Amino acid sequence: MLASDIVPALPLDAVTESNQVTLARLNHDVALIREQTLSAAELYRFYVKSEGGHSYWAYCVESACVDSSKEIFMLMRGNDVLTGASFLKWLPMSVAFTRKHAYLLFKVIDTQGPSEDVMLEILQLFREVIEYAVVSGWSYERRLEFYHSFPFDELTTKEAVAAFRPVLFSCAAFKGCKYPYPESE
Repeated sequence: MLASDIVPALPLDAVTESNQVTLARLNHDVALIREQTLSAAELYRFYVKSEGGHSYWAYCVESACVDSSKEIFMLMRGNDVLTGASFLKWLPMSVAFTRKHAYLLFKVIDTQGPSEDVMLEILQLFREVIEYAVVSGWSYERRLEFYHSFPFDELTTKEAVAAFRPVLFSCAAFKGCKYPYPESE
């Protein structure tokens, strides 16, 4: 699949995160999640309410802001309801709901998403990847290719995330990587 098939069009006048901003956000979020001040599942797993199509659960992997309106968009990584194929899509925050709000507003329960502990492990792995992206100068497109191919649905336990770590860092995208990545906690 070509990068142009994966990278969704940005909202008009939207400013995306740089690798450094993404890393700073992940460092901040992971620290607060470890302190149990924030919830990994509430911050990164959302119910997307679609008026005309199928509603679905997805992962927020980035955000962007439109300076003129101050509207915030979230880059959602989900799977097509019919085919199961991965996709990335920029959506306004107004159509995405946390687990808690999805239940309160629509009586929808996330039965397939990861537990809090597993989501934290995934975020720590994301942080390690973005550390490498900063050091090696990944492009925006390359970062989105990573998000698109990440196997969220296959990583259902902390052990699965730990087992995936060496597989991930041995793939071609990390060729020549000399950065010492810590083992999962």
